[in-house]
Amino acid sequence: MSTVESIDLQPEWGLSEFNPWDRRITEKNIWPIYRAMREKGPVVHSDALGGFWCVTRYQEVRAAALDHRTFSSRNALEIGKQNWSDRPKTRLIETDPPEHTRIRKAMQAPILQKRMSNFSEGMRESVTDLLRVIAEKKEFDIVADLAEPIPQEVVGRILGFDEATRRINRELVLRFVHSDLENSEATHADFWAFLIETVQDRLRHPGEDFLSELCTSEVDGKRFTEAELVGMLHGFALAGHHTAIDGISSMLKYASSDKVKKAYLADPSIGAQVVEETLRCDPPIHLEGRSTNVDTVVGGVEIPAGESVALLYASANHDDRQFENPEVFDISRGPVQHLAFGYGIHMCIGLHLARLEMNTVLEEMMRWFPSYRLAGEPENSGMVFGHHMGWESMPAVIE
Repeated sequence: MSTVESIDLQPEWGLSEFNPWDRRITEKNIWPIYRAMREKGPVVHSDALGGFWCVTRYQEVRAAALDHRTFSSRNALEIGKQNWSDRPKTRLIETDPPEHTRIRKAMQAPILQKRMSNFSEGMRESVTDLLRVIAEKKEFDIVADLAEPIPQEVVGRILGFDEATRRINRELVLRFVHSDLENSEATHADFWAFLIETVQDRLRHPGEDFLSELCTSEVDGKRFTEAELVGMLHGFALAGHHTAIDGISSMLKYASSDKVKKAYLADPSIGAQVVEETLRCDPPIHLEGRSTNVDTVVGGVEIPAGESVALLYASANHDDRQFENPEVFDISRGPVQHLAFGYGIHMCIGLHLARLEMNTVLEEMMRWFPSYRLAGEPENSGMVFGHHMGWESMPAVIE
């Protein structure tokens, strides 16, 4: 992506032509775009992708996320691709109650906050193994050498994937999340086929892992169908992948500053504040799609039934009506209820796991390499798959 292309995308573009699939979006131009949209109003209409509505401000985004009866997840998860597949809607994030309640109950079982201690030791071992290799290299890439391997290892342990399955899953996930509007259906079909094969194997040969437990368990007196199991596996295999990579990378970018390092080394208990401020400033997921079940009014703007709506979580996290100096990374900000994990019934079920991953990486990085620093300009991914943003590369060095 050239600098000229990035500069050409002016803030005013978001006022009528906002398109989350546009690869000209970068971490440098998206925040002025969101600001212009918020200043125009709590709801802005885009003519792109056949037309959809953008909810831009914190209070309105949060209220809409709470109202699943008005703003349904069933048909509009990806903006611009509302009817792109005829497969059953079985992913947790694209269902509404009562299906959503039943599936979420089963999926959240292994990753409730009270069970995080089950993963803490193994996660720390995985992180220290990676740091041991980095210690020998001196120069490393935060994304490729540290952030990227961790979520696959963690999710693989939870699901019971062997090394070969984790490798295949990683390759297919990367192809899928980096696809664009034109080839996303094909890459998703390949990923879906892999998930179906994996579930069918567990149904035939159940083991002692959590995926086998899902295949044989009952919720409310009913076993899950194969389609439901595939949808749940999709959520585990995909949702915690790019979000964790991007969250860890952004955190270590901010923590590399002398100011943050000094504060952390003086008082490591502020680690949780570093994590939360990272998530507020650089949420991996920028938006989610919804469709309106009924005519509704948001911020004085009438939205008819059957319309596509984007909940701009990232814009909400930078709303100066809610956060003072929102563009500034400020670990003294104190407790904030950011929307990096979404809100309402679709709030990320892996939020406790994500926080544990980020806190563990920060603790070990500061213990092993307290003087690490960035060694070049990080390479941003731009907006990927129409809803998330992160990092391709972040060169660093140990001093």
